[in-house]
Amino acid sequence: MPAARFRERYARALKIAVQLGIVATILLALGTAGFIEYSAQPGFCNNCHNMVPYYDSWATSSHNRVPCIKCHYAPGIKAEAMGKLQAANQVVKYVTGRYGTKPWAEIEDAACTRSGCHATRALEGQRLFRSVRFDHTQHLGELRRGKQLRCTSCHSQIVQGQHVRVTESTCFLCHFKDRPPGQPLAGCVGCHPSPQRVVSPAGFEVDHAQYVKDMVSCVTCHGQVTRGTGSVDQQRCYSCHNEPERLAEFTNTTLVHRTHIAEHNVECLQCHTAIEHRVVALAPTFQLDCAACHQRVHDAQQRLYAGLGGHGVGERPSSMFLATVACQACHELPGTLPGHAQVKLAGEASCMSCHGISYANILPAWKQETSRKVGLVASVVAGARATLTAAPPGPRARADSLLRLAAENVELVRIGRGAHNVAFADDLLRAAVDLVRRAVRAGALPYRVPALSLGPPVSETVCLQCHLDMERKAVPFQGLTFPHERHVVRGGLACTTCHTPMADHGKTNLTLADCSSCHACTTCHTPMADHGKTNLTLADCSSCHHRGAEPAGCARCHEGAAGAPERPVTFSVGDFPHSSHREAGLDCALCHTPPALRVDPATCQACHEMHHQPAANCASCHKSGVKDKHDRAFAHTACQQCHGDKVAGITAVSREVCTVCHVDRVDHNAPVSCDQCHDVKPWGE
Repeated sequence: MPAARFRERYARALKIAVQLGIVATILLALGTAGFIEYSAQPGFCNNCHNMVPYYDSWATSSHNRVPCIKCHYAPGIKAEAMGKLQAANQVVKYVTGRYGTKPWAEIEDAACTRSGCHATRALEGQRLFRSVRFDHTQHLGELRRGKQLRCTSCHSQIVQGQHVRVTESTCFLCHFKDRPPGQPLAGCVGCHPSPQRVVSPAGFEVDHAQYVKDMVSCVTCHGQVTRGTGSVDQQRCYSCHNEPERLAEFTNTTLVHRTHIAEHNVECLQCHTAIEHRVVALAPTFQLDCAACHQRVHDAQQRLYAGLGGHGVGERPSSMFLATVACQACHELPGTLPGHAQVKLAGEASCMSCHGISYANILPAWKQETSRKVGLVASVVAGARATLTAAPPGPRARADSLLRLAAENVELVRIGRGAHNVAFADDLLRAAVDLVRRAVRAGALPYRVPALSLGPPVSETVCLQCHLDMERKAVPFQGLTFPHERHVVRGGLACTTCHTPMADHGKTNLTLADCSSCHACTTCHTPMADHGKTNLTLADCSSCHHRGAEPAGCARCHEGAAGAPERPVTFSVGDFPHSSHREAGLDCALCHTPPALRVDPATCQACHEMHHQPAANCASCHKSGVKDKHDRAFAHTACQQCHGDKVAGITAVSREVCTVCHVDRVDHNAPVSCDQCHDVKPWGE
């Protein structure tokens, strides 16, 4: 009896235990299922504080309606089970405090391309990302540079707060690492479609499509577009590995990339340094490749191009500098210099390769005109410096300092080559002349700064920045010859008086009727009723043109520097050279006085009253006109035999007197006196 009762009680307890076990199992299963379902929700991830930044970036991204496990778990029961185990492991680490500050996650490509997400077929074709062309099939369908890329190779979360956005640094590493300058993987136009017209920093419209059509290389203007090398420092390996056998595989790049990219989704910048890709503006002191040994060889050229340096001027960078056109863009022609195997030269072909045939003759004109101006200003600086010794010590020091500054301006243009920045070069030379004037005043130097023919300021006329010498050229117009110099340099007319502005560049809108507004025939001639007669007198000319004798006024009609004739003119007392008097700083009005502006011979005596001294000779002033008016029979006849005592001061036949007629013997045995070899009759015989 007791045994039967025991069995009954045991059976009842067992039944209750089984029932409780079943209920517990059901509850456990339900709880597990519920926990699994709950842990699969994005809100569960937010329970760990180190997941908050990732949760927030997800919540504000385009994937905010996609559960986390859709991406972090690959399709399939096995992948989901492994994902749950790894997630549970992370929970345990978090509870025990053994978690890391940056959670590690690997997202399989299959998770991205699962049904309902980014189907492979939907990825075909080109897309635009920040105006860059991109085709997924070319990057995921085959090896790129020997590497198998994954979705997360380019879509990662290197930058906090940007959830699986495109990681541009990966693109730059693949396309630029170990590539020659200007030759990225797929080329520039492989990624960048030709942009429309854009306005450069210099304010000019740039038609990229036309440059691409003309096959102008991108690196011509965009020479510096990257920073960084993308190199790998082996020290970075130690942040993850310490096994010698693994570290020994550092140079096995195929294995390293397969393991880290294809198998474990390690971000590129975990190992590589970054490569930046953007248009880099030229710095005013940019260095060339040769600078490691040849220090400051091209310093003057660089400063002139950047519009820096000099004295008495502001900064004025070249428009090409502002457009980030590097030196090698123009210096592309092969050439040789003494002591160099080969150099890159710039020439007219360099200009036309980008700007077309319309830029022919522009560079030679820049060089010629700048060289002419440098010569003029340099002679003024030298002339003023030659008179320094006549100044007292104190003023001399001040004048010397100013002249040094002027000389530095001239040297900057001469060595830096004015063609690198014609507007800034013109500013420097004009400032040099102003510095000379200040030096003359500061030192009370016995020097008169001559009026120089520098033309209109280049910086004030945009046309002259290309057509630098056009203001001195004569061109055909309506069957006539149109002298620019007379109208622009002397008359002060603006280019737009006759030509259309920059927006409609290069056209001539001048008509003969416009010319008649200044050059009307009836101003000087009788009308048709009394056709063909000239009723103009010199007095009529003088009524307009001789109201004063300002240098600028003279230059409007009279050729030569500041209106002074280049060749000597015949005067009642001999041939008069204007050039030597202009170099001495004399103004036209000193001799040409109103109303007729004619010169009285007595005016010369104000300066030359003592010029007939024994040390002087007649031919110093009376040069070419003497030969024209005298027969050779008078060659050895003393001047005073005909001209009386006015030239009695000359008492000997000097070499200078002989070479008045014997011009072809000027350098013959110079400076030996002629009478050393020739039988020269005594003076007066």
